[in-house]
Amino acid sequence: MLSPICLRSFLTVIDTGGFTEAARRLNATQSTISGHIKRLEEQAGHRLMERDRGGSVALTLQGRELIGYAREILRLDQEARSRLAGTSLTGLVRVGLPDDFASGRGFTQLLADFARQHPDARLEVEVGNRDRLLSALDVQRLDHVLTKQDRAAGGEILARRTVVWMGLASTTGAVPLIVFPEPCIYRERAIRALEKAGIPWAVAYVSPSLAGILAAVNAGLGVSPLAEDLTEGLVPSIVNQTLPSPGSIDLVLHSRAGQLTRAATGLGDLIRQHYGVAGIQGAKRNNLA
Repeated sequence: MLSPICLRSFLTVIDTGGFTEAARRLNATQSTISGHIKRLEEQAGHRLMERDRGGSVALTLQGRELIGYAREILRLDQEARSRLAGTSLTGLVRVGLPDDFASGRGFTQLLADFARQHPDARLEVEVGNRDRLLSALDVQRLDHVLTKQDRAAGGEILARRTVVWMGLASTTGAVPLIVFPEPCIYRERAIRALEKAGIPWAVAYVSPSLAGILAAVNAGLGVSPLAEDLTEGLVPSIVNQTLPSPGSIDLVLHSRAGQLTRAATGLGDLIRQHYGVAGIQGAKRNNLA
């Protein structure tokens, strides 16, 4: 039989992009995660992953074929446990998140898993910019909102991400920026860093979606400031060595005031677990992913 524990480690490596992040997500050591993958490969009778010296992970054909089965096995395991324990969540939960969360690796899968594991709960997801989502939270149209922001701006810090420059740009003239529309913390940090360094800049491309940003970067239209975990697959760049660092951002969870449904409370806890945060006090104490 395929071990659910090993399957969970296998999927977490895939969703996070590597053994280091998977170990942090699951609160385990890298050797433990490696042991789980080795045991799963023995159970499956096939090599599932190839790992190079740089830590990058590539799936074999059998590894790719296992993904769907692994998710379904874990979903059924969780659903059975919830049903037998009478803990299946009910009620409406409304969550708002920016496009890069919605497009990012692993997070939409978390929402899909939640919906499947709790069929009696009703999940509504709204994608939008920070100000619009926080306004919706203020009038209690949303239960939870995920944002990227400065540390002092309130909310519950879940994780911290370094902002890096990606793309190609000439070493002369104004730096062509590929950015999200305002308000955007990536955009704010990048412009602030360039102006502080006395480097001229010009907005060359604006897109409300991560897909549009990545397409413009890969087309060579300029450079884009992005969280480091969003840069997989982008064109190689040397601008990180020539442009000032935009710093880092916090990934923050905001929850509406008042009584939440069981479903809303459960999803909030699941989001904290997704980032390896045990709870509000743990997030404030650790202050990072």
